[in-house]
Amino acid sequence: MTVDAFAALLRQAEVPAEVSSYLETISVDTAVPGTRTKIRWHRIAHDGTHNKPDIEKLVGKLMKLLVDFACTRSEIEAAHKLLVKTKSSEGFAALQEKARRLFTKADRAGEVGELLLFYLAERQLGYPQVLCKMPLKTNPSVHAHGADGVHASLHPTTNHLRLHWGEAKLWADFGEALNDCCLSLQEMLLCPPDAKKTKTRDLELLRDNLDLTDPVVEAAIMQYLNPDNVLSNKVEFCGLALVGFNYADYAALSAEFTKPDAGAVAARTVIWTAKIKKALEKHELIGLKIDTLCVPCTSVEDIRVEFKKALGA
Repeated sequence: MTVDAFAALLRQAEVPAEVSSYLETISVDTAVPGTRTKIRWHRIAHDGTHNKPDIEKLVGKLMKLLVDFACTRSEIEAAHKLLVKTKSSEGFAALQEKARRLFTKADRAGEVGELLLFYLAERQLGYPQVLCKMPLKTNPSVHAHGADGVHASLHPTTNHLRLHWGEAKLWADFGEALNDCCLSLQEMLLCPPDAKKTKTRDLELLRDNLDLTDPVVEAAIMQYLNPDNVLSNKVEFCGLALVGFNYADYAALSAEFTKPDAGAVAARTVIWTAKIKKALEKHELIGLKIDTLCVPCTSVEDIRVEFKKALGA
């Protein structure tokens, strides 16, 4: 199995720099000293009229990804075949409606965060989703248990399979969102005795529901997932974290972001990075590879409200 084979699994953007139209990068790949964690800092792209976060535009983009995120690749491939055969988009319309129904109607729904994590993992980090949990839900009023998403990549030199366990938190308080995210990753990746979440069940789901519509890649991954195969010793469990939070000094951050001298913004990210390192140490995650995506916001609740409105909830 090759890196190119994994790249072929990605749902590609038509425009290479598409993500920056929705999420502007404040700082790329900030390394957390003494850890294997790298951080990407984003802000929601501002509109040109009011110079405010264009949440409606971002949510509109995420709505276009509902089917990719929530439906299986086999279902999508079947809709493609139906389109070719009948020239009708009926199959895709049915999948869009199915995806809408799968999202919870709970007031504090966090699934918009999971959808945003999926978008950045695939389109920015290049990690294709390998486990789609939404079709496995039996009750649309509750969230899927375990990880918020499972993505995969190949180590560029060792060819080890990397499974990226995802956690997304959109909370008002940065510290609380960060700690809850790290706690979930600790439970899934390190499996302490009192863990509420473990990777064991997700691995079972992955083995039982692997659906990449590429038999060769599926067979290769299944070798890594078979505990009796020596390749199972070459699986690296990694973390993938999205932390969105309210930031009281957002106006000042945005003003500094547009200036040629990025020193003030860097000073802020240094403070945030120190908090992330503290959380990683607290939850014993410093030795694991973790991609962290942070999004300071004016209001995470505004994102939830806009998403629910777009869903028709």
